Parts: sequence; C-alpha cells; structure tokens
Amino acid sequence: MVNFPRGPHTVLVASGKGGVGTSILATLMALSAAQGEQRVLLVDATESGGTLHHLFGARPARSLWMLSRPNAELRDTLIAIDETLNLIAGGTAAGATVPRNDDERRAALAAASQVFGAFDLVVIDGGSRLDTVSAIVETLDPHVLLATSADRLSLAANYALVKSLRARRDDLEISIVANRNGESVAEEACEFLIGACSHFLGHAIEIAGVVPDDPCLQAAIGAGMSVRDALEGSPAADAARKLLNAMVPSWPTAVPSSAATMSSPSFPALSLPSSRRWS
Repeated sequence: MVNFPRGPHTVLVASGKGGVGTSILATLMALSAAQGEQRVLLVDATESGGTLHHLFGARPARSLWMLSRPNAELRDTLIAIDETLNLIAGGTAAGATVPRNDDERRAALAAASQVFGAFDLVVIDGGSRLDTVSAIVETLDPHVLLATSADRLSLAANYALVKSLRARRDDLEISIVANRNGESVAEEACEFLIGACSHFLGHAIEIAGVVPDDPCLQAAIGAGMSVRDALEGSPAADAARKLLNAMVPSWPTAVPSSAATMSSPSFPALSLPSSRRWS
C-alpha cells in the first residue's frame, strides 16, 4: 500500500500496449476521487485524437498540447465537469496539433503543472506512446499506474516500458493494475510481470489491483451515454474505487481553507511543476 503525503498527488495511468483501457481507468479513478469530495484534475495527455472529453460529452475550447505555444492561457484549458472535477482535454481536441518534439511536450506539460497545486489529486491518461509517457515521467514526477491485460503481447510491452522508464528514472514508483480479466488470471499475469521485472531488471513493482471486464459500461458509453451516467452498478467503477482506496489510504478530512474552489482554481506562482512525490 502506498502512503501519500498531504497535498496534491499525481498518478499517471499508462501502458506499453494500446487498447488496454488507460482512458477509462484514469476516468474511473478520477470520478471515484471526485465523488469523495476531493478536488480532482483529470488530464488527457494522449497525442492521438483525445478521448476523455468525449466520455463526459464536453467540448473543449483549448487542449493540453496548445500550452506549448507562446502566451497560451492555461485557464482556457480547464473544463469544469462539476464542483469537484476538472478536465484538461488532449490529443487533437479543439484543433490542437500533436507535439513535434520533446521540447514541445515538456513545455506543455510544465505549463499544465502550474495548476496542479489547486487540486488534491491529478490523474493523467498517458496512453501507450513511449515518448509521451517518458516526457510525463521526467517532467511531472508522477507515480506510474501500469495498465496491462493478461495476454503475452501486453505483458511483454509493459515489461519493455518498465525497462525504458527505469532507465530514465531509477527511483520511479510503478504499480500494476490488470484490466478486463478475471481475478485469478489477472493476478497470475501481474505476478508474471512482477517476477520478470525483479529477476531481469532488479526493480520491484507492486500489484495495485484488478479491474474486471464490464460490457454494460462499455455498451453504455458506446451508445453515447456520459461516463458519469453509466456508472451505477458498474463492477469496473467499484473496482476502480477499491483501487483508489488501496493507493490513497487516507485523504484529508477537510479541504484547507486556503485552497481555491474548483470553479476558480488558484495558480501557483512558480513556473516549475508543483506535483509532489509519493512516499
């Protein structure tokens, strides 16, 4: 179990293989935290298309990768989903162009991080693109939640991602969540990946939890229902809530009086990332 210090916390949901559900996992975790009356920021850091704003039926005026432009206005990227949840859209939403290089990625991510201090939890959907995930890890210093399925290709791709990320940051905290599998199969897959990372890379990673397949939730979203309206009775949402509780064992019982409200978040004066390390 990972213990958080007080203050804003940043978790990156990523995978070495596409199609394993990083977007829905990030969304379900953010919604679970926001339902607990914590101030949550959900960030879509994917570079292809952009998914998260569609899940909420939102129309962004600006998106994450526009923040690499000179004089980009950070406030314009924040979408208030409700009183406790804000969203920054990603991909090519609102006419954005994907970053041309690491300098543009880092500039946009560093700009976005200036608002992190106004939230209790920042959840980032990093997708499966290596250069994007690497830039997030090196710029924002998050805890990585590695999403995998039980198939060999996914396990091999996630092993390669762990190897690549740990080569960049040896102190990086990484946990695994198995998505869309039964509990016994998922745990076996996670143990296989953990063993491989420990034996061949000398790095310890932990199982954060298991999220089952949820055809009803997928069908509701596919039919155009907002993800918030599709959550009732969802086993995936229940599992994401348990996952959040396991990773964040204790939230502050009250929001500090100096904290800004979600409708008008404050922006730290520092231009450097304000996310904090987990301990």
